[in-house]
Amino acid sequence: LFRSLFFRVGSRDLLWPPVAQSMVAEMQDAQKRKLDEEGGTADAKRLAPGTGGPAPMEVDTGMMKNEDFSPELLRIYYDRLFPFLQMFRWLSYRNDPKSASPGVQKDFFLRREFTFVLQGDIYCRYQCFKDAEEYKAKVMSQQPVRMEIGAVYTHPPAKHNTVIKDAYKPLERELVFDIDMDDYDDIRTCCTGSKLCPKCWTFMKAAIEILRRALTEDFGFEHLLFVYSGRRGVHCWVADTTARKLSNDQRSAVAEYLNMVSSGANRCRAELKMNGCEEMHPAVLEAHKICRKWFRDEPTGILASQDILRKGPHLANILEPLSIAEKETVSKWMEANPQASSLDIWLQLEKIAEERNRTAASFKQKIDAKIMLKDVVIQYAYPRLDINVSKQMNHLLKSPFVVHPKTGRVCVPIDPDRLNDFNPLEVPTVGRLVEELNSHGDIHKTSLRPYTHFFEVNFLQKLEKASTEELRQRGGGDMTDF
Repeated sequence: LFRSLFFRVGSRDLLWPPVAQSMVAEMQDAQKRKLDEEGGTADAKRLAPGTGGPAPMEVDTGMMKNEDFSPELLRIYYDRLFPFLQMFRWLSYRNDPKSASPGVQKDFFLRREFTFVLQGDIYCRYQCFKDAEEYKAKVMSQQPVRMEIGAVYTHPPAKHNTVIKDAYKPLERELVFDIDMDDYDDIRTCCTGSKLCPKCWTFMKAAIEILRRALTEDFGFEHLLFVYSGRRGVHCWVADTTARKLSNDQRSAVAEYLNMVSSGANRCRAELKMNGCEEMHPAVLEAHKICRKWFRDEPTGILASQDILRKGPHLANILEPLSIAEKETVSKWMEANPQASSLDIWLQLEKIAEERNRTAASFKQKIDAKIMLKDVVIQYAYPRLDINVSKQMNHLLKSPFVVHPKTGRVCVPIDPDRLNDFNPLEVPTVGRLVEELNSHGDIHKTSLRPYTHFFEVNFLQKLEKASTEELRQRGGGDMTDF
């Protein structure tokens, strides 16, 4: 596994099935119900900024049309469309509580922690369920605006207060990665903050391809799930058994291995180090190949879409370490070509890099020539990971298929083989899905269907096949009763 690690609509009546006004009243009553009736009084509270808890959620319905998110629509989505059974199949890894097969841990899913976020930023931690039916029933009862998934513990999370503190600990959890567009604000020129467009989504496409290559080729992982966060980011779940069993120290090592860049104003180069070697590490070279594709070669790449060499301080920062003669060469060329695009300017910089590589004589000059411009490409195109999310086994991460309350969009899987086909602005909203239910009366004819189908065929079935073989080897029995 670590063979290379140490190298490195509001009120619209769009309800299906037809729902009486009593449903709304029932939902409101459920939100007001005392949390101790659901077993969460001691652990659910409003968390203010700076308390060390999860970041407060701002349900800003003004950011969307009112038909895209509302409690009524969310209830219908949970009841009719949320894939509870598929999620259970994933997170139980064939450990079905109803199975009689040897080797099955019948309480495996029950020991998984879920967190519900209710309206008003109320966090209900230590939620757990014995099966898919109880999972759905609890969600329908509490109607969370967000759900987060945690680790599998030694004991059911709901009983954590009845267990000796040192005895209650996480045993396994998917290796996860979080990439947020906010971390690209110093280099994207099309949008800032919470805004998102197809141009800056290129950063996410590059991040997915680069992360996928590293996880599969450098570490040998097979079962990866990339999920749109519902607003402006991407989450990656690595579900291989070896990944789930990693200790916190091992997770930290993986995260640090994958962490090549840091964001920050006026930072235009990644800190690439040769450590006395004549060649760069193969993982860096492979990352650079993909970065270069999304930075320079793609028609909608970073140079073309962000035009970074003609906007902001980027070009000046890139030219700063060049010699006086090299800077004069670029300056004269730009004066002669005032309409040059960022790509045109970059090609001139590549000519300077080629000349440096050709004329390098000393060892230091040769090393500098090999790094030149590669560090720029990697800085602008390499994934900007929130590595703290990846380092701890008990870190919570938003569940796939939940609805983002600020956009109304569903957190759907992304096909890494068809990155150019994914447009975050076209991801279905809960309002749109309910309209489709009203129109067709068939959940399989909604715009959510392609995403649940991909989840089933390209991720879940392959994972279940591997999990079945592992359980068979562990228990030596028949797994056909699952």
